[in-house]
Amino acid sequence: MNTRKSNATAHPGHIVLENQTLRQTKKQIQMDNAHAEKAALAERDAEEARNKSIAEVEDGIEMNEVDICIHANRPDLRYKPVRGSTEEEEAIVPTNSNQE
Repeated sequence: MNTRKSNATAHPGHIVLENQTLRQTKKQIQMDNAHAEKAALAERDAEEARNKSIAEVEDGIEMNEVDICIHANRPDLRYKPVRGSTEEEEAIVPTNSNQE
């Protein structure tokens, strides 16, 4: 009985060895857990830093919008023509829309 050419360098026990889990000591497990915890902590800190920088940008935008609103014309005023005036000589009088 002869061996086929494709099977000449094959290792039949290699499949079994690949599927076995490697055993670890308690110290190795503790080191792995500590490393995973540090990585999670670093990721959380990075996310907090990103969120803080985004919040600062949003706060700046909001402050600019508030500044624009403060220095803009009063939004509660609107202009209506005076009764009895002709279209050519419309007198524009501000009225408070809150009192209507």
